[in-house]
Amino acid sequence: MRTLQSLRTMAFLCGISACVAGAGSAPLDRDATPVLWRDPGAIAQRDLYWGAGSKARAPRAPFTFVDEDTSGNRPKLTVKDAAGAQWTAKLAPKDPLLNEVHAEIAATRIMWALGYFVDENYYVPSGRILGATKLTRASDVVGPDGSFKVARFERDDPKLEKVGDWNIEENGFKGSKELSGFWAAMLLLNSWDVKPLNTAIRRSTGDGKALDHYLMSDLGSTFGSMKGSNDNSRWHLEEYKNTKWLTGVVKGTQLQFGYPLLGSELVSIPIDHARWFSGLASQLTDAQIRRAFEASGATPAEVTAFSAALKARILELRAAVGRADQAK
Repeated sequence: MRTLQSLRTMAFLCGISACVAGAGSAPLDRDATPVLWRDPGAIAQRDLYWGAGSKARAPRAPFTFVDEDTSGNRPKLTVKDAAGAQWTAKLAPKDPLLNEVHAEIAATRIMWALGYFVDENYYVPSGRILGATKLTRASDVVGPDGSFKVARFERDDPKLEKVGDWNIEENGFKGSKELSGFWAAMLLLNSWDVKPLNTAIRRSTGDGKALDHYLMSDLGSTFGSMKGSNDNSRWHLEEYKNTKWLTGVVKGTQLQFGYPLLGSELVSIPIDHARWFSGLASQLTDAQIRRAFEASGATPAEVTAFSAALKARILELRAAVGRADQAK
C-alpha cells in the first residue's frame, strides 16, 4: 500500500512533467518524467559512508588509462578499473586551496541523504594508472609511472544518459518545496559554483519508463566561502564556519538566506518549504554526518570540525523555522 508521502511525490512529478520541458540545454523527451527529489525514507538509517554507491561498487585497482578529460578546471582522467567499470578520476592539484576532492564527496553524501540525485563517487587515497602518458593538465599530479595521490573517482554509469543541463533558478520545478529545499541545500553546503555547466539531467530507463534526474553534477566548490567574497574557496573550515548563511524571516512568510545563487538577489523560500527541508536535515544524526566526512578522506580533525559546523547550521535552520512558527 502506498504511503501518503509517496502519493504526494507522485503527484508532484505528474504535476510538473508537462511544464519542465526545455529547462535543460537539450530538448527533453515528452515521455520522460522529470524528477528533482525522491522520498529518501528513514533518513537516520541511511549509510552516508557509501552514499549512492556501495563497497561492492567501489573502484578496484589496477586502473588503466583511457584518456584525459580536459573539461572544467581541475585535472581529470578517464580510467577503467579491474572490473571493467569506467571512471572519471578528479585529482587533487598541488595547491591545497584548489583541492575539490574532499568537499565534493562529502557534499554528495549529504545531498543523497536528503533525497536529491547525485553522481556515484568514492575517495581513492592513492594508486597507479597504467598507460597514463602524454598528459597536459594532469601532468603535475600524475607521476611518470602513473602514480597519483588523493582522487575522487566518479562512476560513468552506462545506464544513465546525460541529456542536458538546467538552470537551478528558472525551471519547471519553480514554486515547489523540492526546489526550495534544493536551494537551501546549496546554501547549507556553501555551494557557490552552481551555473548550468555544473548541472546535469541524467535519463534512466526501465520497465518501459524514462526518468530524467535533475542534479548538481559538480559539488567541488563547497564547504568554503560563499558567492560574493573576494576569493571563493572550497574545503576551508574557517570561511565555512564564519559564513552568515541565514538572515532570518522577512515579510513574515519567507526565510531569507545570506547569499544569492545565480543572480544577485538573496535567496528566500516560503516558511512552509523551509520547515519541510528542516524536517529532512534534522533527521541526520551526528554519526551519519561524521561518516559523510570520513568517506571524503578528511583527516580526523577535519571530520570533527566540519561535522560540528554543518550540524550547527542545521540547528540554526531549525531554530529559525521555530521562531517563525511561534510568531504566527
